[in-house]
Amino acid sequence: MKVHSQVPGSPLRGVVSRFLVVESPEERSDMHLPETGFIAAFRLSGECQVGDRRFASPAILTGLTDHLRRHQHGRNNTTLVVHFTPLGASAFTHEALDGLWNASVDLGDVIGNAAEVSEVVERLAEAADPAQRIEIVERFLLARLDRHKPDPLVSAAIDWMAGHVPTPVRVRELVRHIGLSQSALERRFRRVVGAAPKRFLSLLRLKRAAQLLQSGTSLTTVAHTAGYYDQAHFNHEFRRMAGLTPGEYFTQARA
Repeated sequence: MKVHSQVPGSPLRGVVSRFLVVESPEERSDMHLPETGFIAAFRLSGECQVGDRRFASPAILTGLTDHLRRHQHGRNNTTLVVHFTPLGASAFTHEALDGLWNASVDLGDVIGNAAEVSEVVERLAEAADPAQRIEIVERFLLARLDRHKPDPLVSAAIDWMAGHVPTPVRVRELVRHIGLSQSALERRFRRVVGAAPKRFLSLLRLKRAAQLLQSGTSLTTVAHTAGYYDQAHFNHEFRRMAGLTPGEYFTQARA
């Protein structure tokens, strides 16, 4: 398997966190922990099954999830993956994003132009190398980029949560910091992030914990540093989202 990773050019920074081009000559399966941003995937060759669904569409958009994502890649599968920042996907649509919680949908349906998506995928398949393919997707995204600024209160809420993850925090503390009622903040947050603040905070903690575990940090230190009350709480939350204990997940992931 070959993986080419690239950060976006300056116009898309703050919208896209990274691009990946993954080439799999042999059949393989993989699994991914929940992310804090939406993911778009362009299938350029071969087959790829997401969970128990095999998508006929060459491009899909996956919303935030609270469970492990499993992929089954066929022989000679090449996929270009776009990892959006927490507010990134909202820059391309005025539609509320909370309807995509735990869902993967045809990207053509989301943007209302399946022919345009098919044309992009054709150009991607003909491109000479990963860098050219990423450039094609960058142009596609820039052409659709909504120039409106992200919701400043939701942006401030995300920054506040990211800065407080090392300590256990509650949504009511966030509400006091932002200065909106809890219901008003939750409506705005769900619309542009795709999940309520409490759910997003859980994803943020899990992501921080996974990064620490990959670096070899002990479970006790991970639980404290990622903002869980104790190791038992961390183990419970990890198993609830991943369906596996942390040890089981990383053993399978390495395999």
